[in-house]
Amino acid sequence: MEALLVVKDPLIRDQVKVGLQQFDEFHVTVGHGRTGISEARGRMFDCVFLGVDPREKETVRLLQHLRSFDQSSELFVLTDPLNIKDMAVDKSKYDIHSFVQTPLQPKEFFGLLGRFLERRTEHKHGGPRKRSRVPGVPARP
Repeated sequence: MEALLVVKDPLIRDQVKVGLQQFDEFHVTVGHGRTGISEARGRMFDCVFLGVDPREKETVRLLQHLRSFDQSSELFVLTDPLNIKDMAVDKSKYDIHSFVQTPLQPKEFFGLLGRFLERRTEHKHGGPRKRSRVPGVPARP
C-alpha cells in the first residue's frame, strides 16, 4: 500500500513515518510542501497524511491543491486538536477521511492504521469476513 506523507513539523513527520513503517503493508514516500503533493500527480497513493494548520495558509493551499487533482486517495489530516472543530466543514468539502491529533497519541494512531488496513483488506476481498461462532474454528463460506 502506497502512503504519501507531507508534514512540515519534522518530529510529527518522523513519528508518522516510523509508525507506518511498523506495518509491512505500507510503502512510505515523504514529500515536502507543494513538491511533495505533486508526487501524487505522478503515481497513485492509497492514502495521504497531510499536516494542516488553518493559521498557516500554505498548508491549507496544499490541501486544496491535492484535492484539485486527486480525489481517490484516503486523506488523513494531521493537526492540533484545537483546529479540528474549526476544520469540521473541510471534512466533507475535501473528503477528509480522518483528523489525526498532534502530537500523536500512539494508541489512537495505531488504532487508526489498524482500522484503515482492515477496511482495505475487507474491500479488497469483497466485503467483511464471516466470523466463526467458535473461537479458533474458521467460519464456513
